Amino acid sequence: MKCSWCQKEIIRNLQMKEILFPWCIREKRCQLCAEQFVPIPEKSCPYCCKEGTDKKCQECERWQQQYPDYIFKHHAFFQYNEGFKEWIYQYKKLGNYQLKQTFVTELVSYFKYENDVIVTAIPLSDTRFSERGFNQVTSFLDAANIKTTPLLIKKEHISPQAEKNRQERLATKQPFEATAKAKDITNRTVIIVDDVYTTGRTLFHAAEILLPYNPREIRTLSLAR
Repeated sequence: MKCSWCQKEIIRNLQMKEILFPWCIREKRCQLCAEQFVPIPEKSCPYCCKEGTDKKCQECERWQQQYPDYIFKHHAFFQYNEGFKEWIYQYKKLGNYQLKQTFVTELVSYFKYENDVIVTAIPLSDTRFSERGFNQVTSFLDAANIKTTPLLIKKEHISPQAEKNRQERLATKQPFEATAKAKDITNRTVIIVDDVYTTGRTLFHAAEILLPYNPREIRTLSLAR
């Protein structure tokens, strides 16, 4: 079995279950690569996973003022550190498509008991999709065999959030529209998935479009925060 990042062979003793049922093997990273990703600490905002506080952070307080009727709940697996930045640079910027396998273990574990939810990925504009050749979020969800439903489309091509400072990101105008499938979310739980949560602007824009369709709840998920 090869590491999903560095492609070196992972050498370890297999459990009996893994020997009998090799498809149960979920580990995708060697120890050296796994150490590059730092989990979200226990002391983090219970609403957005921002480290440093175990209470609602100031950012979430501001979002709550802007969206008073939206009960926001976000989950992330890892901190947005240098190791994660390098991974996402290779995956998104360099187009290393095989890296979609990197976080299968975490995604499978998270969605294991989510049996009655609608999962949707943050969409790309047609221009960005043509440049990259794949939607990075849909791809890593597909790698974990997680079914997605396209509830949003991106109306126009705008510069990537990564190229903007914090204030420019927060000032971004609403880029999304609902698809015809959005009508199916009434009284359902929706999980919106993105690769990274920075300011939260993208995920709140997405939720803003879907809230009028009266879902039971909207939660959000990202690989890193």
